[in-house]
Amino acid sequence: MRRTDEDFPLGSGVVEVLLPHRRPFLMVDRVERFSMEPRPMIEAGRYISMNEIYFQGHFPEMPIWPGALTMEGLAQSAALLLTLLTLHRGAEARGDDPANLMEGLRNLDRGYRLHPGFRPEGATAMMARLAASRDTLAMGAAVDMKFLRPVFPGCRMDYSVELTDDLGSLVRFAAEATVDGEPVARGKITGAVAATPVPPRRP
Repeated sequence: MRRTDEDFPLGSGVVEVLLPHRRPFLMVDRVERFSMEPRPMIEAGRYISMNEIYFQGHFPEMPIWPGALTMEGLAQSAALLLTLLTLHRGAEARGDDPANLMEGLRNLDRGYRLHPGFRPEGATAMMARLAASRDTLAMGAAVDMKFLRPVFPGCRMDYSVELTDDLGSLVRFAAEATVDGEPVARGKITGAVAATPVPPRRP
């Protein structure tokens, strides 16, 4: 596949740093693209295996991927987009080059893949920056989605999410999930952005 300036492949290790979700409820296992222009967008995805626990009951002898999990994957992709956007804008506000931030994330990905080009000296500061962003950002979402065809195990589901409205504490996204290039779900996600609540300390 021809690389462009928007290609931004990140594997599951970095996804788990950017998102608080964990398996079996982590519905994104890779990022393919991230772009700021003309509107912020992300392309991500997940491989769906017959070994998923959901197929034990949905449904025996006729495994179909639950539509609610497709919605969740799109919502998690929107959360990833919002996190990357926040990091990008934060770098600009500090006078840093956002390209250095993006390269820092690529470096983390190389570390999770045991790539010989990994630079461990840059990973510590990047992890601290990501942790600070995750700890101060939360999003509750309402999803308006149409399901266009069933999804079966043994496929790769691709997510495409674009930020359409940014009103500060309220954000809206256009979202689509595809399998083999065919849409399986399409709709809108509306999110309310707030600071992550801090649990009370035990005495």
